[in-house]
Amino acid sequence: MSKEKKGALAVKKEKKTLPAVKAPQPDEIQDFNKLLDTFRNEIVWDPFRGFEWPVEYDLPIRIPYVDVIDSGKEYVVKAELPGLKKENVEIEIGTNELSLTAKSDGEHEDKGKNYLHRERAYSTFRRHIGFAEAVDAVKASASIADGILEVKLPKLEPEPEKKKIKLKPQ
Repeated sequence: MSKEKKGALAVKKEKKTLPAVKAPQPDEIQDFNKLLDTFRNEIVWDPFRGFEWPVEYDLPIRIPYVDVIDSGKEYVVKAELPGLKKENVEIEIGTNELSLTAKSDGEHEDKGKNYLHRERAYSTFRRHIGFAEAVDAVKASASIADGILEVKLPKLEPEPEKKKIKLKPQ
């Protein structure tokens, strides 16, 4: 707008925004891409197809479902640990927290087999649970039955509040 005509109003042009979605490819190109995908997936022989490294679908991160119940005098924690042995479960209790750790290994071997493919699964998890009140770690108890771990944590008796009393001299 360096040179303006006298008496003319200045008009500011806005830039056109580009659409966020591109126009679809022509049908011929889409058909050619489908043909290439079919060729890659079905016609080309891959001797290692089916033996790909199990990334997400075979090795999930296992975090157990946990229920925490406040029954007044104690906390009850129930955790689902199907298939885990009690020797592989470790429980740590702090002042107002609980930590569950478990290890599992899914390896079994068939003697006398000539393996073409064999998999093993090892997993570990740790779960921390915090409580609003302090728990008595000495009186805590734990049991496991049918894949359910149950931990009972008695609450510490709250210390009586020290009341301040104001006396007026007589």
